[in-house]
Amino acid sequence: MNWTTEQILGLAPDQFTLRAARSTAEPERWTALHHDGRLLWAIFPNGSAKTAETAVHLPSHTYTCTCNSRKTPCRHTVALLLLWHENRPAFTAQPAPRTLAARANRHTIASQRPLRHSYSLDTQLAHLQTGLNELALWLTDLVRHGLARLPDRPKSYWHTMADRLVDAQAPTLALELRRLATVPTAQPNWPEAYLQRLGQLHLIIQGFRHFDQLPATTQADLQTAVGWLPPPHNDTPPSTDRWLVLGRQQEVLGSQTHHFTWLWGQDSQRPAQLIELAAAARPEGRCLPTGTVWHGALHFLPGSWPLLATRQGDFGAEATAVYPHGFPTIHDATQAHSQALAHNPWLPAFPMLLHNVLPHHANDTWQLLDRHGTTLPLPDKFGHGWHLAALAGGAPSLTLFGVWQNHILHPLSVCHAGVWHDVHTWRGIR
Repeated sequence: MNWTTEQILGLAPDQFTLRAARSTAEPERWTALHHDGRLLWAIFPNGSAKTAETAVHLPSHTYTCTCNSRKTPCRHTVALLLLWHENRPAFTAQPAPRTLAARANRHTIASQRPLRHSYSLDTQLAHLQTGLNELALWLTDLVRHGLARLPDRPKSYWHTMADRLVDAQAPTLALELRRLATVPTAQPNWPEAYLQRLGQLHLIIQGFRHFDQLPATTQADLQTAVGWLPPPHNDTPPSTDRWLVLGRQQEVLGSQTHHFTWLWGQDSQRPAQLIELAAAARPEGRCLPTGTVWHGALHFLPGSWPLLATRQGDFGAEATAVYPHGFPTIHDATQAHSQALAHNPWLPAFPMLLHNVLPHHANDTWQLLDRHGTTLPLPDKFGHGWHLAALAGGAPSLTLFGVWQNHILHPLSVCHAGVWHDVHTWRGIR
């Protein structure tokens, strides 16, 4: 495990976990720090609460912890990796307790199995259709009363319908409604933002009403749009490549946490959104730091524009570099996005790896600028613009990876002097 401190900190899902992991990464705060050659294991006291038992399986880079954090990885896992990297003599050789070793072993074995799907299409479609019919009536009432009243609506207006969609096993649609509750109505174009996203929901409803008449790939697109994973086609060969990790995202959908790792293949020069599932109430998963390269096979799930993928077997670390082509201009990126939408109009997110760009600050907002003067908007109150501007040095020289979603580019990582950095590890100046 030849990861840098920055790569380990980049595994933290947010700034709070990162800071907590830094303060936790002190040997004297742990009651046990041990290893047995393949397994790091440690015990952290939590005062009057139950102690946290944390384990990292080094060969597979999987982790598990008994704390009650809903953030994955939790502060104990990140702190344990930091200690192993920065203070290895603090660990003594000792076998893990049987219960902890068994738990870590079960998680490692489970992570190597093919992804199982938690639903039967035939039995769930009718249940989903009932929830979508309720959503259609809700959208009709919303439009009938007009968008002008939306700023006065409480969040419960959105969350009640979102909870109903969770019951109907459409977790991605539920998440979208909760996001709509946070759309800033202070922006002059907020009605347009609402209409576009509500129109997308209506398109999904219409798609499922004609589900049986649609091609198999379009059916798979619709299943992905509501939060189901379409079963892979056995006749589709896996894609074996050297994959560069460009960033991570995670979403808590119902009782599961969906871990998304963005990858870029060297030989195929294609992006992939690797998905792995874990119980929402249990911090466990796999460590794939930004900037690392892995050799392995991915099985792309069916769809009109395949992007979502699962592992076919395990990943092995690679020492060679990967040089992703990406897009030389923002125009090329937006053209590729338009082509992807022509194949899959329900595509929730589009990966953009942009070369020769520069952050630009104007009217209290940040944009990304290329050599031709084309811009892309960055998130409202983006907190890392000055860091990116400092790296760019006043010229469009950055290579940046981000996810285009809801007409906003969300930067995840940036390459500087040949090294990839997680953007979210920086405390931005606002």
